[in-house]
Amino acid sequence: MTIRFIQILAFVASLFFGVVAYGQAPTVGVVFQSEQSYDGYTLLPVTSSTNTYLLNNCGEEINRWTSEYKAGMMAYLLDDGSLIRAGRTNNPNFGTGGAGGIVERFDWGGNLTWSYLISSPTQCQHHDIAILPNGNVLALIWKAYPADSWIAKGRDPEKTADVVWSMSIVEIEPQGISGGNVVWEWESIHHLIQDLDPSLPNYGNPQDHPRQLDVNYQATANDKDWLHSNSIAYHEGLDQIMVSSRDFNELWIIDHSTPSELTHTLQGHLLYRWGNPEAYGRGTAADRMLHSQHDARWIQDGRVMVFSNGNERPDGLYSTVEIITPPLNAGGTYSMTSEGQWGPEMIDWRYPTILDPDFFSQNTSGAQQLPNGNILITEGASGDVREIDENKEVVWNYRNPIGVFGVATQGAPAPENAVFRSERYAAAHPGLAGRELTAGEVLEITNKAPTCMVFPEPSCPADFNGNYFVEVEDLLNMLTSFGCTSNCEGDLDSDGTVGIGDLLVLLSSLGAPCPY
Repeated sequence: MTIRFIQILAFVASLFFGVVAYGQAPTVGVVFQSEQSYDGYTLLPVTSSTNTYLLNNCGEEINRWTSEYKAGMMAYLLDDGSLIRAGRTNNPNFGTGGAGGIVERFDWGGNLTWSYLISSPTQCQHHDIAILPNGNVLALIWKAYPADSWIAKGRDPEKTADVVWSMSIVEIEPQGISGGNVVWEWESIHHLIQDLDPSLPNYGNPQDHPRQLDVNYQATANDKDWLHSNSIAYHEGLDQIMVSSRDFNELWIIDHSTPSELTHTLQGHLLYRWGNPEAYGRGTAADRMLHSQHDARWIQDGRVMVFSNGNERPDGLYSTVEIITPPLNAGGTYSMTSEGQWGPEMIDWRYPTILDPDFFSQNTSGAQQLPNGNILITEGASGDVREIDENKEVVWNYRNPIGVFGVATQGAPAPENAVFRSERYAAAHPGLAGRELTAGEVLEITNKAPTCMVFPEPSCPADFNGNYFVEVEDLLNMLTSFGCTSNCEGDLDSDGTVGIGDLLVLLSSLGAPCPY
């Protein structure tokens, strides 16, 4: 068979079978599920939507909560079955990625039971929130200060915008249906060091003051959001708070037990920082471990997991999920290495093992360790949520069908379908006890009744790309080995070669799901 004939055959097959195959292979919703997936319900706070969805493992809607506001950005299911969610108020003074402005709480039935507005010309809630055991809410806030305030802290006037934002963490005690008391606060502007102006009280060499923030690190005249914190987590046993600073390429730990009236003093300086020792003058760019990361959180055994997005990696653009063990001492402090950097020097675990440029999200994203040890990973920019097992094999995969242009139809892609982060909740979660968990419809548009298909192993031989459907891409993969006579992957009829017989086997199942 000539190459020209093969090309013609592939083209004809794509014309006759392409639509069928494209329609069969899921492009949105649940695209893969195996028996190894952790049984639970996934909370999906869609970036472009005013809705927050709770889905079962088949991608069917169990509940939804509707707000007046689009996501701003994260949402959580609480133990009483209510939803707490940050919403985007479109504050014109804080028009950048991650902006929120309001925190809302809805009961299971979708009724708004509490809200707290943090949106004005000088401040705005953003990105993430965390719920404390006492029911109070930790929120990340941008606070805008004029250039003079920053120059008075030693920032280079040539690298200072008219307004620059400080990062504030507030603890809100909810009151009534639309109020609250700020009972604790920490703010980054009180913990700055600089080596530019000796006349100022915070003058010093940043490498001698690693618990403070170098106000001139990577400073530019155009960057108001110079820290860009994007996640917050709380550890009850340590009474410590962890935040992720994307632009410093670090995660920071702060002592929440410090009284609010002392958080502006040296007692409020950072307890720990990791990811980029260059930021405190004790390393170079080659020592950087994190790259524009999101979602730093504590997991089992006191370890920390973080999604490193991978922007500005020297060896290319790719994302990773990483786990480290912070060097925690008995007193709640953290030890440094012999080089004067906070450890660890090596990570404990990384996904994927083989670095993959196809796994890349330039923003948002996160990872959650599930009770069975599996890890739920949100590749935020593409709206892709995958669950992996202990062998790093994908055991569940969902693609958000809701984008800025509406809801995608099954068989078509969903552009601009970002998800800030997703969370999986166990079937036995207290917030689900006694609830009506009847499965509704899937979120995507489909012209047939969806089936919740659990895919066994192994897949069928003709499924070369491993997506549990035989489609044109598999045909093209087989044709690349046409004529092979030894150890042939495309030898579907087991005659030792790849030829017409194998082609007919594949064409007979083109457009069919596996196994067939």
